[in-house]
This record gives sequence, structure tokens and C-alpha cells, in this order.
Amino acid sequence: MDVSPDVWGQLALEASQVYLTDGTAAKSPFAGTTIEKLPDKVLLHIFSYLTHKEICRMARVCKRWRMIAYDTKLWKNVSLRPEISGLHVGSLESLLALISIRFGPSLRYIELPIELITHTVLHELANKCPNLTHMLLDFSTAMQLHDFSELQAFPTKLRYLCICLSEVIFMEGFMRKIYNFINGLEILHLIGTYEKIEEEEEEIYEVINVHRLKSATPNLRVINLYGINFVDDSHIDAFSSNCIQLECLAVNYCAKVTGSTLKTLFQRSRRLKCLPYEWDKFAQ
Repeated sequence: MDVSPDVWGQLALEASQVYLTDGTAAKSPFAGTTIEKLPDKVLLHIFSYLTHKEICRMARVCKRWRMIAYDTKLWKNVSLRPEISGLHVGSLESLLALISIRFGPSLRYIELPIELITHTVLHELANKCPNLTHMLLDFSTAMQLHDFSELQAFPTKLRYLCICLSEVIFMEGFMRKIYNFINGLEILHLIGTYEKIEEEEEEIYEVINVHRLKSATPNLRVINLYGINFVDDSHIDAFSSNCIQLECLAVNYCAKVTGSTLKTLFQRSRRLKCLPYEWDKFAQ
């Protein structure tokens, strides 16, 4: 929330003015008002309009502002993807400290880039953030996954999960570890790497096992499949066979989806209300 220098200048001028009221001198109601005199709860509300990058800068002003900036109420929804205005975390040790000290039970939503998706981080989120319900895992730039063989814990209260897929990294080793923890999911986003360019003949990999995934998520109400080059009508059929509560299915820019299984989808998914699509073959 930007405030122009002219506004601050006007407030300063108002504070210095003396007015005549009924022939007597009276100070402006703004006289003596400074930001240091604002209550903590007012400053906390002001800080809530700032990005986490800006909040971290505010924490350097003084000890009081530092305490307010680290209030867990300001850290309910956190993005750690700096390329889209998220907070940059330089090391896993720094992130583990943030999870333990600053996020804690207040954390509801977090976005993690590939370099921060490790079994240790996921363990800490599961143990220290019991109210975490929304998560985004960005594997889109991955050339290699971390070792998840020791992954024994994962947030269990997730209602929303977004996975940004890589074109070349197979996810099944990771997904096998989390299937038992995500049966409460209601909203699933799988984001591919489609871009609006001319189609090229190239090898396509099924980097995530949709058939296994649908078996682990029977309570889905919303499924968004965006720009996934291997998804076809058999995957749509698979979701419709297991997700009887399905209300919305989006299949934007999934080139292999033709709509041949739509009739079956409508027969099985009686609660389906929304079917967004953006692809010529599907429209025909």
C-alpha cells in the first residue's frame, strides 16, 4: 500500500498548524501524532498489507518493529518462490529455523521451490505446522529430485495441493511417499509446462501416475489439469471413476484430451457443475 510523499508532507504540515477557534488558538488534531505513537495492533494491521520482503525490511528499523514483523499473524500465507515475488531463503537451515520460530501453528499456505522440497523440510512442516491446509510444490525447473527414501511424514490436513510438474523428472518415487497423507484433498492442481507455441514432434513422458493419484484422492471436488502434454481421455475417465464428489474439472491446454469420455464423466459425476476448457480439439 503506497503512500505518496505529498500525503506525508500534508500530514506534517497539518500537525504544525495552529487554528483559531472562537477567537482562541487551537492545535490541529494531528499535532504530536507520529508513527511511533501508533498502537502495536495498528502497526500490525498496516504491516499486513506489505509483502514478506517488505516486512523483513521493516524488521530492520527498530526492535519494536522487529517484534511486530515477526508476529505469526503476518506469516499465515507464505511464498518462497522469489521469481514470483516470494521470499528468498538462502539455505535449508534458514528455512527450518523459519518453520520452527516464525511459521508454526499459524501457517496455512506455503509455496516451495524445488531446491527447498526435501524430506527434512516436509517433516518439519508436518510436525511444526499442524494447521497447514494449502501447499504448492514447484518441480517445474527440476533436473533432479532430492532423495525422499527417508520421507516418513507429510502434512496431513491438506485440502489444497498444487504440483508444478517437470517435463523430464518422474514423480512416482516422491508421490508413493505421500499417497497415504493426501486422502483428505479436496482441490488438486496439476500444472504442466505447456506454452502457446507450435506443436513439435518430441518424446512425451508421463511424469506423474494419474491413475495411482486418483486412487489416493477420493474426496476431490475440484481438479485442474493445465498444460499437461501427456494427459488424455483415459486420465479424465480415471478421475471420474473414483471422485464421485467432483464439482469442477478443468482441462485447459491438455492437447491429447478430445472429450471422448465426457458422456461417461457426466454419468458418474452427478455433482459436476463446471467444465472449463481451452483447446481446439476439445471444443470441436
